[in-house]
Amino acid sequence: MKMGVRRLVATVVLGAAAVLLVATPASAHASLLESNPAPGEILQTSPKTITLSFTEPVSTSLGALRVFNSESKRVDAGDVEIRNNVVELALPKLDDGSYAVTWRVTSEDAHPVTGAFAFQIGNVGNASSPATQALAERLLNAESGDKLVGTVYGITRGLLFAGLALMIGCAAFGVIVTSRARASTANRRLVWIGWLMTTVAAVVGFLVYGPYVGGLGLDESFSSRVIDETLSSRYGHIGVARLILLVLAIPIIRVLLARDGDEPRPIPQPWLGAAAVFGALIAATPGLSGHASSGDLVPLAVFTDTIHVLAMGVWLGGLVTLGVVVMRGLTVAQMQAPVARWSRLAFGCVVAIVATGVFQAWRQVGNLTALRTTEYGRMLIIKILLFAGLLMLAAFSRESVRYLFPGSKPEPKNAKRGVPIVAGGADDADPNLSPAPTPEEVAEYEAWEHKRLRRSVWAEVGVAVLVLSITALLVNAPPAKSAAANENGNAIGITLKAKDVWVDVVVVPGRSGRNAVHVSALTPKGELKDVEELTITFSLPEQDIADIEVPLEKISAGHYTAAGFTIPLDGDWIVTAKAVVSEFTQRTMRAEIEITES
Repeated sequence: MKMGVRRLVATVVLGAAAVLLVATPASAHASLLESNPAPGEILQTSPKTITLSFTEPVSTSLGALRVFNSESKRVDAGDVEIRNNVVELALPKLDDGSYAVTWRVTSEDAHPVTGAFAFQIGNVGNASSPATQALAERLLNAESGDKLVGTVYGITRGLLFAGLALMIGCAAFGVIVTSRARASTANRRLVWIGWLMTTVAAVVGFLVYGPYVGGLGLDESFSSRVIDETLSSRYGHIGVARLILLVLAIPIIRVLLARDGDEPRPIPQPWLGAAAVFGALIAATPGLSGHASSGDLVPLAVFTDTIHVLAMGVWLGGLVTLGVVVMRGLTVAQMQAPVARWSRLAFGCVVAIVATGVFQAWRQVGNLTALRTTEYGRMLIIKILLFAGLLMLAAFSRESVRYLFPGSKPEPKNAKRGVPIVAGGADDADPNLSPAPTPEEVAEYEAWEHKRLRRSVWAEVGVAVLVLSITALLVNAPPAKSAAANENGNAIGITLKAKDVWVDVVVVPGRSGRNAVHVSALTPKGELKDVEELTITFSLPEQDIADIEVPLEKISAGHYTAAGFTIPLDGDWIVTAKAVVSEFTQRTMRAEIEITES
C-alpha cells in the first residue's frame, strides 16, 4: 500500500501539472485604461461613438454599454462592437447637454467589471457637477443586477468548495490513511454527498452565471440566449468540462468504495491512477474559471491553485472522516495507526495550503495598501485570521494525539540498562514522588483526552466551514490589485482657478506611464472660454523632476487634448497652468494631483 500511495501522490502532481496545458494566459482582472470621450470631457460636437479601452480582452455579450441624457433616458443606438480589449458603441446625433455612460463588461477571469462616467456636449450642462456624477452612479446602480442572483451565485461557489472537500478528502482518507474508511457506510455516504453537492453547484452555477455577469434577473437563468452566451464564454467551457468530469467520476468512486461484506475491496492500480488524475483535474476547474487564469505567471498560478484546492480538500474532508469514522467507530487502541498517518498527511496539507496561499495572495493583492483598502483585501485578512484559528485548534488536537499515542523511541545501542533492585535491599524510592496512576485513572484520563480530541476535530470542521464561506466570497470579488487600480486609476481631475479663468485638467487613467490628458479653459460660471494661449506642465519637486510640458493639441475653443503624455513616476505632482487671457494678461495657476503606481 505504501508504494501505491507514493504512486498516487506522484500521479496527482502530474495531473495537476497537466492542467498547465489548458491554462491560457490573460493580462489581469480587466480595468478601464482609456475612454473617448474622457470622463468629464467637454465636446463641441456630438461624438459618433463611445470607445472604451481595457487592460485585457473583455466581453460585453452578457453585459451592456449604455448612454443616458440628464433625464435618465437612454439615447444610444445599442450597437456594440468589440475588438480585443476595445469596446465601441455607436451613437446617434446628440443634442448639447450632459450625458452619463455606464458599462458592464466581463473580464478574462469570468468576472463582471462595471463603471460609469459623464461627459458634456456644448456649453449646456456640467459633466463635472455633483448632480451629473450622482446621476451616473445612480444609473450604474440601477443596472447592477438582482441581488438574489449574486447571492445564489455566491452560495454555489461555497457549495462547490464544500463538495470538493467531501468528495476528494473523504475518499483520499480511505485510500491513504486507513482502508476501514472505504468500507464505512458513513464515509461512503459522505463521498457521494460531496459528489452530489459538487454536481448541483456546477449545474446551478452554470445557469446563474449568465444573469450574474449580465446584471439580469434570476428568471433569465433558463433563457436560451443567456445559456448560449454562457456556453461561448470561458466560464461556460470550464463548467461543461467540470460536469463531464463528474460524470466520469461515477465509476471511479464506485471502484474506490467497493467492498465485500464489511471489508474493503482492493483497488486495481489503473483505477487508483484514474482517481488521482480526476482529483487533479476537478481541483483545477475553480482556478481555470477564476482569478488564477488571469494576471502574471498564469501557468504557475493555475498549478498552485490546483494544489491549494487539493490540499484543502484532503485536509478538510479528511477531518470530517476522522470525526465520523475514526473518532466514533474505533477504540483508542485501533485509532493509533490511522491517527498517526493522518497527522503526517494533515501536516503536509497545511504546508501546501500556506505556501500556495502566500503565492496567490502576492499575485492578487500586490501591496499592503490594496490589502487594507479593498473588499478583497479585507476578506483575505478575515480568511487569514480564521485559518490561524484553525491551526490553533489543530495544535490542540495534536497535543491530545501525543498523549493518547506517544511515539516509542528506540533505545540506543550502547545504552546502559538499569540495575534491578534486590529484594531486601535499601528502599531507594523518593517519598516526594507522586504514586503511579492506577489503570482506572489512566483509562479515565484517556477517555477525557479522547473526548477532547473529538471536540477539537469538530471545532476544526466548524471553522473550516467559515473559511470555505470566505473563500467563496473571495472568488467572487475583484482581486485587490485590480480593484485598487479601478478605484484610483480610471481618471483623475483637478480644477485650477484664477479670478477670470478656470482650467480643468483630466488625466486618464491617472497612473504612472502613458496617459491621456484633457484640458478645458472655462469661465468661473463653467462655460468654455477661448484663451489666446494655454500651457500645462507637470513637475515632481520631491524627485527633482522639473517642469514637463504637456503637448496640447487644440480641438476647439477652450478644449485641448494630449493623447500620449507619459508621467514617469507615481507621486504628488504639481500641475501648472499658464493661460494668456488677453494681450497683456497671463494667469498662472498651480495645484497638486496624485498619480498612482501603474
